Amino acid sequence: MPDPTRSGYRCRIGSGSWNNGIMAKSARGPGRRASKWQREHRPLSTGVFGQGAFSTGTVRRRDGEYHVRHISASAAQKSYTCPGCQLPVPAGTAHVVAWRADSIFGDEHAAAERRHWHSHCWRIG
Repeated sequence: MPDPTRSGYRCRIGSGSWNNGIMAKSARGPGRRASKWQREHRPLSTGVFGQGAFSTGTVRRRDGEYHVRHISASAAQKSYTCPGCQLPVPAGTAHVVAWRADSIFGDEHAAAERRHWHSHCWRIG
């Protein structure tokens, strides 16, 4: 194997330039993102409940508009009853939380009336 400290050894750096005997500082080539540890800190967004970032959006359905939050399996700490099929949504199961976005009683009341759905039941409901 050639010795990288000797002057005849060439290695490729980044975007096509060559350097004698010196390896590039980063193995990251052009167009590749920095790892999550190298990227700038980004603050978490807060939702209605003041919790950290979840995948939240608004969906229009035939009976009105809903705020929808997708809960990961690791974040699902309690068991709930799905209003779509009346079966339990066990703790540790990824699911959907939905509440009215157009409630005449306001956001606080609508958030208190939120329901936990199986992801499939929400999609077909």
